[in-house]
Amino acid sequence: MSQYPTINNVQVGDELPVMRKSASEAELFLYSAASFNPHRIHYDRSYAEYEGHEDIVVHGPLQGSWLTQFVTDWAGPQARLVSVEWQNRASAFVGEELEFSGVVSSIDETNGSVQIEIEERKKDGSLLMPARATVRLGGS
Repeated sequence: MSQYPTINNVQVGDELPVMRKSASEAELFLYSAASFNPHRIHYDRSYAEYEGHEDIVVHGPLQGSWLTQFVTDWAGPQARLVSVEWQNRASAFVGEELEFSGVVSSIDETNGSVQIEIEERKKDGSLLMPARATVRLGGS
């Protein structure tokens, strides 16, 4: 039996295991370099504060990548991510613990896919990113 969900063993209301992430200063600097993003709010604390942020800002696309990882880790290597969308509603900062959670909201047995409603929240419960993903599950 597979450890990953299949269209035959998933139900509306199933919760995905929570994933927690936290970005270090080095990780944010490297992500800026890899994504060719020179905006100093992502690696220079003094500059981020000068622009009115409380600390170094975590990149929205990095959080989106984590959100995608959250879904694909749950779905497994035989599944395919069909679509993902999110809204970046608030800033996350270096060192903050971020929590990703999700629930299966609908199932399409015809094409073997599920829709998942996802949230990324700060430790204090404030919402950073609401999201939705559609995944075609592997296995049977």
